[in-house]
Amino acid sequence: MACFFGAYVKIVDMPKVKSTFTLLRLVFNLFKPEHQQIFYPYIIIVFINLLVLETLYFAPRHPLSSFFYPLIGRIWGAEYLHYPMDLMLLPKLFYYTQVIIFLFVSSFLTAIIADMVAAINNEKQVNFGASFQKSLPRYIYIFLYSLLSLLLLESFDYAYGLLIQRVHQIHSTTGIYFCLKKLVFFAHPYAQFLYENIATALLIYVPVLVILEKKKFIGALIDNFKTICGSFWLTLTLVLVPTLGYLPLLLMKNNIGNLVEMTSPEVQVVALILNIFVTTGINIFIMASASAYYLYKKENL
Repeated sequence: MACFFGAYVKIVDMPKVKSTFTLLRLVFNLFKPEHQQIFYPYIIIVFINLLVLETLYFAPRHPLSSFFYPLIGRIWGAEYLHYPMDLMLLPKLFYYTQVIIFLFVSSFLTAIIADMVAAINNEKQVNFGASFQKSLPRYIYIFLYSLLSLLLLESFDYAYGLLIQRVHQIHSTTGIYFCLKKLVFFAHPYAQFLYENIATALLIYVPVLVILEKKKFIGALIDNFKTICGSFWLTLTLVLVPTLGYLPLLLMKNNIGNLVEMTSPEVQVVALILNIFVTTGINIFIMASASAYYLYKKENL
């Protein structure tokens, strides 16, 4: 226990964090069995997502079919009520539910990590229940933060969609315009990956300030940009390095059609399950890193 506290105290006691990777390594040391309750937000978020995924997977089957049949049949067509087309639709349905879960549940549970990191910094025992109750009055501000994050991401998707529509009008089959067209299509998921990291970095201290400093949303947003000022690239690195672990899943997602042909439609379910475990872990680790760095900056001003 003492060595665990000591590993973290260095984050706020060092005269200077020599590198982002030093900070990330120290944050990684927070997630040990000695403080098992720091894993509770991860477990709860994963459980909720898996439960929703299971529900959607069995949607075409009785008794869930009585609810989902009219809905899916009316919007997408009767063919998506039967195997294997139901599995082709599953990722889209799950994406819609993930948006709802993110707005109302997972963003708040992830933000609670900030209070747990602060507890460790103050050499207190991590208590998920206490952190939850302390953070609950700030729920509306975390919801506004998650809504703003979602709007930023949707604005990028909309802008890139306009770009794709524009390059669709290119009829060249050779030359620079043809290469440009191929590049726009190929780069879409990777451009989205980069933009998501930038958008996350631009707002990452908002939930930290809401939870730790009891800021209201506008005040947290303003102080967030003040915190980022002068340390944007370090903050971006704090976000980018953990998300590199998502790249294998991104490659899998981009080649899911070939994987389905080589194996079976069920591979989409496997990809979604892996996505739940990996992205939830990445999001929580990023929040812990942002909280640790904020505490470091606060105590070394």
